[in-house]
Amino acid sequence: MRYPNDHELTELFYQVVRQLENLAKSSHKNLNFFSGQYKCLFLLDEAGTISQRRLSHILEIRSTSLSEILSKLEKKGYITRALSETDKRTYMISVTPDGKKEAQRVRSIRLKEHHELTDPLSDNDKLALYEILGKIKEYYTKQEEI
Repeated sequence: MRYPNDHELTELFYQVVRQLENLAKSSHKNLNFFSGQYKCLFLLDEAGTISQRRLSHILEIRSTSLSEILSKLEKKGYITRALSETDKRTYMISVTPDGKKEAQRVRSIRLKEHHELTDPLSDNDKLALYEILGKIKEYYTKQEEI
C-alpha cells in the first residue's frame, strides 16, 4: 500500500470535515451544532450558576462574543442573567428549566448522531483516530501559545 502524501491526506481530512458538516446541517436544520450557543448551554446545564467572566474563561472566548451568545440564549428563554449579590459588577448566569430541556433534547440528538458518525469504525479505529486527532489538536494548541 502506498502512503499518501501530505496534500492527499490533508485534502481527505477537509473532505471528511465538509461531509460531516453537511450531514449535520441537513439532518438537523433547526439545530446549529457548531454554534457556541449550544456549547455554552451545555456548560451552564452542567455547571449551574456561574459568573459571566468565569464562563468566558472556560469557553475561551472574548467577553463581547459571550455577551452576544448570552443575549441570544436569553431571548430564547434558555438562560437568565442577574447581578451577583456579593459583587454588583458581576453578572451571574443560570440555565432556565426551558434551557435544561433544550440542552437534554440536543444532547440526545447529538449522541445518536455521534454514534452514527463513528459506526463504520471498529473500537481500535476509534482509538487510533482519537489519538491522532488529539496529537493534531495538541500541536496547534501549542502553536497558538507561541
